[in-house]
Amino acid sequence: MGFGAPTGMISTNTSNTVQVAEKTNEFGSITEMQSYGAVEEKTEEFFSAGITNTAINDQTGNTTTGVVVSHSQNESNTEYARETKVTRKPLAPQTEA
Repeated sequence: MGFGAPTGMISTNTSNTVQVAEKTNEFGSITEMQSYGAVEEKTEEFFSAGITNTAINDQTGNTTTGVVVSHSQNESNTEYARETKVTRKPLAPQTEA
């Protein structure tokens, strides 16, 4: 467990999600569920000196690097410019111990 964001970042947020397949009975009630397609989505915010868009076509990624799905810059007249970058990568299924 760490304290604060890594050096050079304002904030970072990591979210893990899955897709869910549902089996229903003839009344539409869910009787079974199965998760699949787990992904990690990481949002990083940091001060910006100028944006070089990394959310471009033809990216390739893997379970280590993922792909950048969003990259934006926010500028206002009351604070320093900020960049926000969102990266998604697949998660390997975990096996039960």
